[in-house]
Amino acid sequence: MLFKIEKDNFTICVNTIVIILEILDVSVKSMIMKRILFLSTFTLLFYFSAFTQNHHSDSVHIAGIIQDVFDGMRESDTTKMAPHMHSDVKMQSLSVNGIGNKVSQLTGPQGWLNAIANNTDAIYDEQVDNLRILSDGAVATAWMDYKFYLDKELSHCGVNSFQFIKVDGKWKIIYIIDSRKKQNCH
Repeated sequence: MLFKIEKDNFTICVNTIVIILEILDVSVKSMIMKRILFLSTFTLLFYFSAFTQNHHSDSVHIAGIIQDVFDGMRESDTTKMAPHMHSDVKMQSLSVNGIGNKVSQLTGPQGWLNAIANNTDAIYDEQVDNLRILSDGAVATAWMDYKFYLDKELSHCGVNSFQFIKVDGKWKIIYIIDSRKKQNCH
């Protein structure tokens, strides 16, 4: 959905410029003014196009990281997960129950990675949907709905929020928080 909005904004920008050029074709007689306007318009379009391509590239790369993390979970292969995590990554879970919300302690990833690495018989399958990514080129947020299946049986669902920072040209997960609920998951 994010990419559609960018495409629509780009289309609106192009259509507006075309209309302005058509109006100017009638009212502006000077070829010099037309050339200046054309070069300015071209520069603006080039800049806008480069900006959306960089944002799109970041979003595609971040979506790939998220896919690697959940593929690693499913396959009990932490070598697919750990390289995407910053050395100071923090994790937190919000359990939602009938009494209210309880926040777990803030932890590092080691317990999670150890549980996945030591898993030999269960399949941890976290399926995400409705992924939304926002990025400014240095910091990014990925927000997604998820359902967690343990051996093909729905265990719980909720929302994941992954925070990323770019370090030495590479996106790294710096913080993960998720909500967990056992009801209304379908």
